[in-house]
Amino acid sequence: MIRLHRSHFTILAVLYVLAMIYSSLILGPAGLHYVPISLGEAWDKFLSIRYMDNGSNQRADWMGNLLMAVPLSFLVNSAVHRGGRTPGFAGAMISLLIAAVVILAIKYAQLFFPPRTVTLNYITAQAIGAVLGVILFRWSKTSSLRGRLIRKAEAGEGLTVVLAVYTAFLFAFVLMPFDLVLSEGDLLSRALQVAQTLFSLPGEGRAPSMRVVLLIVDTLAAAPVGMFLAVRGRKRSTFRLLLRAFWLMVLMTLLQVFVMSADVYLASIAYRTLGAYLGIRFIARIHGKDLRKRHYYFSQYVPLAAVLYVLAVIYISELFSSEWIGFDEAMNILEPRQLLPFWNFYIVSKAQATASVVAHLAIFAPIGVMVWLRRGFWGRGATFSASLAFALSMLMEIGRWLKPDFRPDFSDPIIAAIGAAVAFKAMPYLWRMFEHEATMSGTLDSYIEQHYGTAAPAGPVVPDEAESSAPMA
Repeated sequence: MIRLHRSHFTILAVLYVLAMIYSSLILGPAGLHYVPISLGEAWDKFLSIRYMDNGSNQRADWMGNLLMAVPLSFLVNSAVHRGGRTPGFAGAMISLLIAAVVILAIKYAQLFFPPRTVTLNYITAQAIGAVLGVILFRWSKTSSLRGRLIRKAEAGEGLTVVLAVYTAFLFAFVLMPFDLVLSEGDLLSRALQVAQTLFSLPGEGRAPSMRVVLLIVDTLAAAPVGMFLAVRGRKRSTFRLLLRAFWLMVLMTLLQVFVMSADVYLASIAYRTLGAYLGIRFIARIHGKDLRKRHYYFSQYVPLAAVLYVLAVIYISELFSSEWIGFDEAMNILEPRQLLPFWNFYIVSKAQATASVVAHLAIFAPIGVMVWLRRGFWGRGATFSASLAFALSMLMEIGRWLKPDFRPDFSDPIIAAIGAAVAFKAMPYLWRMFEHEATMSGTLDSYIEQHYGTAAPAGPVVPDEAESSAPMA
């Protein structure tokens, strides 16, 4: 297991502070926009900042500022902790002090980069985020959850842990950016919004084929949730697992109702439940299978899959058309600020930026999977996977640059490369987890068939004392 030391957390904290400075000062509607003023004038403006009575439409930005400060104080506290030699309270106070200095220094510097908004609202949000980061750090040190997860992973239940983390991430993702309903006025406004989308489908205003793609992606995104339910309830029937998946999707949709910027679709309960069912059936299908043999089997089809994959990426990038512009015209409409890394993420909402990052990671991760399938368990190919993904994504962005009314984002190739490299590195571990699950499930099925016939008993399975060593869930 990888263990991070104090020096690692210090480096991560410094890198995160640099990222905050870049996003808070360099990125902006006009790009880099520095306006020199005297230090005294800036200090007077800083002392005169006030609380602004913003509407609920600003809550997403407020939550974004809060969440931005959570990793800052968590990483700082991890670096200050010094392996337990610094007392908990002292470490927390030092971490909060460092976080406060960083936050206030950035807010002061923003006065030199108009039209940045510097208000007590956002300072308060980041202060709350810093406190939450310290609380999260203390909880990670004192909670037994971390130890239980480690013990589960060491006991061969790593797949359960991974799928549980994914399920939690999916819930958090659909609830981004956590701009919750907080008043009767918000509730009335939200009810009107929900009524407009409740009986429609995602992708309103897009081509029908693209809407089908969105439905497929949203359906498949729920498949790991079904896998999680299946590995957690190996002795439960498919119907009971499906019923649990249904109520989970109902809960997810109900929670979205109370998120101001979330689009709520009643049909999502159905197609997400379908996705979870596919996950449940996948776990059932691998019972007793030799997945190492299937690794070789799947690797045979990688060349064909690669061709189909590239065609799918071109289609998703909406480049199958006859409308193109010339290189000279493209150069004339390209703005210098568009070349700033991650500038396009700044000009959209926090939820849209998060969705874009996750989408590009998911779209280009299959490159790492295919390279791994061809190179095998002990092959090296993370750099190769990242290079392929970077090149393909860059070609897609150049194609979008040469399309009328399209906005290229030359930061996407960086995200694509990360997604492919991480997928390549993760595949050996994930494959072994599924191999272990297939073995455990196969052993359990054999035991049930031997003692109870082809059908599983209604109650829990308790092995005989002589067979107590058989692997059980």
